[in-house]
Amino acid sequence: MTQKNEIDPTAHHFKVRFEHETKELLISRTRYIFMVAAILYPCFFGLDWLVATDDALVFLFIRLAVGANFILCALLLKLPAVKKCVLPLSIWGGYASILGVIIMTLKLGGFLSQYYVGIVLILFIPGLFLPWNLTPTIIFGLSSILTYLVLNVALSSAPSIHLVDAAGPLFFMTWSFLFMAVANVEKEKTRCKDLMLRMQIEKANEELKQLDKTKMRFFSNVSHELRTPLALIIGPLEQLLHDEKAMDHAPLLRAMEANAHRLLRQVNTILDFSKADAGKLSCHYKTGNLGTILSELVQASVPYSEQKNIDISIDGAEKTPDSLMDIDKIETIAANLISNALKFTPEGGQICISAGKAKPFVWFEIQDTGIGIPEDKLGLIFERFLQVDDQHSRNNEGTGLGLAMVRELVLLHGGKIDVRSGLGIGSTFRVELPMKPPSPRVDRREKTGRRKLDRIAEERLDALVAKEYQERSRNHKKTLLADVTRGTGLGDGLTGDHADTIKRAPQGAPNVLVVEDNPDLRAFIVSNLVETYQVEQAEDGQVGLDLARRMNPDLIISDVMMPVMDGHELCRQIRKDPYLSSVPIILVTSKSGGEAVETGLETGANDYLSKPFEIRELKARVTTLLKNRSLEKNINERDTRLTAIGQMTSGVVHDLRTQLNAIMGFTQIAQLYSGPLEEKKVSKNLERVMDSCVRLNRMIGEILDFARGHAPELNAHPTALVPFLETALSHHRDKLKTMEISLVSEYDDCDDIQVKFDCDQMHRVIDNLIMNAKEGFFTGHDGAGDKTIRVTVRREESHALIRFSDNGPGIPEEIKTSLFEPFTTTGKKFGTGLGLATVRNIVSAHSGEIAVEPKGSEGGAVFELKFPMSKARRGSLETTPAHSCAQG
Repeated sequence: MTQKNEIDPTAHHFKVRFEHETKELLISRTRYIFMVAAILYPCFFGLDWLVATDDALVFLFIRLAVGANFILCALLLKLPAVKKCVLPLSIWGGYASILGVIIMTLKLGGFLSQYYVGIVLILFIPGLFLPWNLTPTIIFGLSSILTYLVLNVALSSAPSIHLVDAAGPLFFMTWSFLFMAVANVEKEKTRCKDLMLRMQIEKANEELKQLDKTKMRFFSNVSHELRTPLALIIGPLEQLLHDEKAMDHAPLLRAMEANAHRLLRQVNTILDFSKADAGKLSCHYKTGNLGTILSELVQASVPYSEQKNIDISIDGAEKTPDSLMDIDKIETIAANLISNALKFTPEGGQICISAGKAKPFVWFEIQDTGIGIPEDKLGLIFERFLQVDDQHSRNNEGTGLGLAMVRELVLLHGGKIDVRSGLGIGSTFRVELPMKPPSPRVDRREKTGRRKLDRIAEERLDALVAKEYQERSRNHKKTLLADVTRGTGLGDGLTGDHADTIKRAPQGAPNVLVVEDNPDLRAFIVSNLVETYQVEQAEDGQVGLDLARRMNPDLIISDVMMPVMDGHELCRQIRKDPYLSSVPIILVTSKSGGEAVETGLETGANDYLSKPFEIRELKARVTTLLKNRSLEKNINERDTRLTAIGQMTSGVVHDLRTQLNAIMGFTQIAQLYSGPLEEKKVSKNLERVMDSCVRLNRMIGEILDFARGHAPELNAHPTALVPFLETALSHHRDKLKTMEISLVSEYDDCDDIQVKFDCDQMHRVIDNLIMNAKEGFFTGHDGAGDKTIRVTVRREESHALIRFSDNGPGIPEEIKTSLFEPFTTTGKKFGTGLGLATVRNIVSAHSGEIAVEPKGSEGGAVFELKFPMSKARRGSLETTPAHSCAQG
């Protein structure tokens, strides 16, 4: 019988590896022999000097030539191209050394020379060291012997040649050749066996590693399958016991019951499989009807199929005859296959169940329009621990024992199971069961009188196991189909009829995102947080990531084992996102232990909570992390503010000094022209002094607002918008006219618009926007053409829109998003960089909005302010006169 790990020596991969190892070994040993021979071969010159003194110098030349050949060949073996030809090169090296000895024998009497011993020694070397097979061995040996024979016959210096003299040398050479051939054949066999043994060990190690990974995955899945139902039993039970104001008890109790059935099903599967693995699982036959069993299971699965809008039908059940069977195990077989079909069939799909009789079998088929099974997995789906969706982030939960258990039970009945499937087409499982199952085999040890103690012990074990089975729930079919659905409507309390009775978190509460693929557990967590936090939920990591990018949560609670994207990958993606990288993450998972915690923290999680958990512990961790995040944000904002104040100091000092120098300079000029004849010049210089003072005052105000770090306090009153704007703009028109800049205002039926303004603060907004437009002409404008600043007002439902535009150079697109941040400038030489940040804060304080277009229709930048219109009636006495605002 062939062993499982035995390697076929005729297999292509074995041949390729053997040839590769042989070539590498031949390269290393040939190089080594060449280097050693290059030293030893010339060393025999001492023998030449004693035996053939007259020809010693000729022999030295021969030996040096052969030694040089060895060195050259060794150096050539370093080249990749030469390594491919290592076999003929090794043959040539040996043949060249023998050829040198043959030439020497020609000088020493041919067949009578004792130098043939050198040839014998050289013939031994490949047999001892080189990994040749039989072909190069024969080529080397025969070519060496024939060359010795031919050259000595043709070129020998002996006066007469007798072939009988060649008998001795040829005898020893032939036996050396045979020794070399046998040795090389045996060495090749040994190396082949060694490689087979090593490959078997490697294969066994790989299988052990794979088995270890499979078992670890199985234990992880089992842990998840047991801990998740436990969390949904312990959690609601804790809430019922400790919280008198808990949500409606019925959904909690339904969730506890459903998860108890689910937990029982997983325990039953593991117990059944353990008993089958130990060979203790047996059938208790009685008459039953396969069609009746299938019909009852289909009826029990209708509520689950309706959840996914799956059409499930059965055909031929009423025509199926009675037969002997273990009804409990047949129910397990059919329920597993129906459960799989429901789990892997998408919404709107179909499941067709058919049954019939084909002597001597009864059969049934379950056909679905689900996702199908990959062709390379069809032969493996009945293996234990295997899941077709075999990923860490799997789409369907399970232990990987279901189909393996089905096969065990079918074989136990003497039947067979087959599967046909295609990706995207669906799967069809066919089970055939004999109408008369084989009688159970009776071991002779179980006969009466044989090893009574063993039989008594085994009977006790069977009784204990039977008792365990008898304690299963009366609602057996509900337990069998418990893992088809993971939702019991626990979350309906958040959106259903009782939603209005649930206390919701106030506006402004921290945003928490819950990412969990189990609907009941997700709903349970959300229901316990919704009174304190603004909670959003997602069913997998990818949906959670997309939702996080839209809502920018203050904290994320995520499961680890989820479809599409698991919790670890979600953590990595959150940490890569610059806008979400600081969001704290709590991983809630069935995995426990130091390694699992280490993996979670390494991927970016801030905390790790194992299922089942107490909801009070989860709340405490959420509160702690949110407090830490708030404290961190406050510290970061304070550091940023202090850093920013330090950064702007040098620029502010320069601008303040410039304005003060202007004040001092023009004041001195005013003093020189203070005579009565120079009143106009004095007035003009004092006007410039006032302009510089106003600018200095505005800059100081911006710095103070930023340093205070909060929105400005308003003293707002209903104000007629158009008169206010005309008064405010009139202060700028004359000054802009001297710079050849036109200030145009347009009001389209807006005379009755009233807004609630703090006039002093709004004057700062208008001054900043007009000054920005003016300075834009001189920082990025070429100076040619008309320069126009346009202010328009229009009505939009219950809001007033004020539009500031110009035909200047506009604003660079890249700074649009940061334009209203402190210290963002558009290329101006002067200013604090706080002007537009101040404008945004004042507009926001008026419940308004501000938007910017880098390039408007006029060619330059456009700022649009949107304010809610005041509810005061036209002509109301409460309206603040425009001139009083202007004076402010």
